[in-house]
Amino acid sequence: MDLTHHTFRRLLLVHWKRSHLITTKRFRYKPKWAIHEKRLTNCNHALGHFDAFYKPVYGQDWPSVRLSLLSLPKHCAVVNIYGNSAAAQEQLCDLGTSNFLLDAQTQVSVENQSTSDDSELNPENDGKVATGLPPYALPGSDDVSAANPDLLEEEALRDGQYSSDDLNVFVPTEKVYSEKDLLLREEISLNSFESRDISLKVLPAEALNFSQDLRPYVFPSGVVSRFPSPKSHYGTLGYYLMDAASVLPVLALDVQPTDRVLDLCAAPGGKSYLILQLLHLHEGGRLHCNDSAQARLSRLKSVLNLYFPKDIIEQVIVTKMDGASEFPVAYNKVLVDVPCNADRHAVTEDDNNLFKVSRTRERLDMVRLQRELLISALKSCVPGGTVVYSTCTLAPAQNDGVIQAVAEELWETSEVEFAVQDLTNLRRALTPTFKFHDKTKYGLTVLPTPLNNFGPSFVAKLKRTK
Repeated sequence: MDLTHHTFRRLLLVHWKRSHLITTKRFRYKPKWAIHEKRLTNCNHALGHFDAFYKPVYGQDWPSVRLSLLSLPKHCAVVNIYGNSAAAQEQLCDLGTSNFLLDAQTQVSVENQSTSDDSELNPENDGKVATGLPPYALPGSDDVSAANPDLLEEEALRDGQYSSDDLNVFVPTEKVYSEKDLLLREEISLNSFESRDISLKVLPAEALNFSQDLRPYVFPSGVVSRFPSPKSHYGTLGYYLMDAASVLPVLALDVQPTDRVLDLCAAPGGKSYLILQLLHLHEGGRLHCNDSAQARLSRLKSVLNLYFPKDIIEQVIVTKMDGASEFPVAYNKVLVDVPCNADRHAVTEDDNNLFKVSRTRERLDMVRLQRELLISALKSCVPGGTVVYSTCTLAPAQNDGVIQAVAEELWETSEVEFAVQDLTNLRRALTPTFKFHDKTKYGLTVLPTPLNNFGPSFVAKLKRTK
């Protein structure tokens, strides 16, 4: 009896000690667990970045834009004139869609009468881009924090959104900066566009002339139905599905049947597809498609094979070159749809996400790459020709900021000169379909909305003058 009782007490004591040790250990490490929160995904990093940099720029529009970026995008179907276009159009009309370019025709006749006095880019009509306070202050305020890295950093820290342990976020200005912290400050600086007083000429708005060969169909505002897969007719598909905002750069390029066109960053092929709807290759039109990545070029070739007959494909020049390389000065139309933040992909897809911590340096180098590509495009364009610069990001530094930086660099290092083409008429004609940001300085910015979830997209039209 005594032995059993003694053994029981010892076992009870051992059990208590073990429980106590475990409890003590958990108690001691619990605060550490609380500090090490669950790792943010790449999409979370991207969304935090956009909240910090885009909210000061887009103000009251940002909540709507943010919601739209996180929602399913809305597409358009562009009819293929090399397929059974009549059957494709009938199918699309039966779905309840309409050609938004036809819807814009009623606006075109009015906009063709517009003069340079209506230019929103040049309110003082002095041949220069309007300057002064940065155009990205919040509406109705004098807040210029969007152009001030320190103010942006302080605001983010005050909101408690970031910690100094993360490459994608900010750090306090009072601390001694490590190499990691310097990367963060560099990112803040590179993503803050500050408008400067530069004498960049603005050309009057041009008359609009939408070709009937370009037929993009969209569902009505507020309808989020999906398009069915296109049908094949004698080896070519009837229509191509894409973001309707991706049509704008080609509209701005104003491709004519006999133009000589360079698509500098052509893959995966959507905009090349649009250009081929407008070019007449058998009548002297030329298309040169280039990209630097073999995998992306494979996707481009797949698009060509699925949508065009062999005799058309054989006339398209496809090259794998660094877009910043020297191309012959032989093109009167150049499209440079540059790599960018890819905002919608960044907040919805973790794979191949530019906001992955290991891709921080690549993201910081993005603006430099964009400048090099635009300079290459301008140099390959003949004097008097047109260059269209486009992105799928809302980042001002990668949009207006690149135009401004390239103008300054070319003035210092080259004899190449260019002017900005006013796109006011294009904006007004397409306002029923797209929502445009009202403070873009050198071009047009499409804002996604819940009713018409297109974009984001930026497009600027430049004329090489020398």
